[in-house]
Amino acid sequence: MSNIGIGISDFKMLRVRNNFYIDKSLFIKHIIDNSSGVILITRPRRFGKTLNMSMLKYYFDCTLKDSKELFNGLKIMDQGEEYTSKLGYYPVIYLTLKDVQSTNFVNMLLCLKTELVELYIDHANLLKSEKLLDVEKEMFSKILNLKAEQIDMQNALKLLIRLMYKEYEKPVIL
Repeated sequence: MSNIGIGISDFKMLRVRNNFYIDKSLFIKHIIDNSSGVILITRPRRFGKTLNMSMLKYYFDCTLKDSKELFNGLKIMDQGEEYTSKLGYYPVIYLTLKDVQSTNFVNMLLCLKTELVELYIDHANLLKSEKLLDVEKEMFSKILNLKAEQIDMQNALKLLIRLMYKEYEKPVIL
């Protein structure tokens, strides 16, 4: 029996637990068909932005295993090879700021730094890459090990995108 996954914003968890899910997978088709380099998605609070971004992560991310099972029975899988060929094709950086909350600027920066470090933990496999230079791995490690200067943290996302592009030789989805 299915149940309502109130408060669940992780697409995989929702699907694995067999919670009710209103199929919004054609949003993936819209993203693929859009020729813009940047897509800004704005919606009110509690409107499903994080869940939709999570769905995109599981669809596109080439580093995840067995994501195809999550999309069985959803409309995107009936859209043809043009769309299903993108499943598991791109490297993805998934960053949500929904839990970054603070009452002052200094703590907000610390929360953002924590989110960036967690991103680096998620992509720590890059340290084993033979495609990256030692200096690039050192820069990565400084951020990962909380030894980065402020300027390094300001450029952390740009660095991660560049290293992932170099490793996977494909555009990176953020």
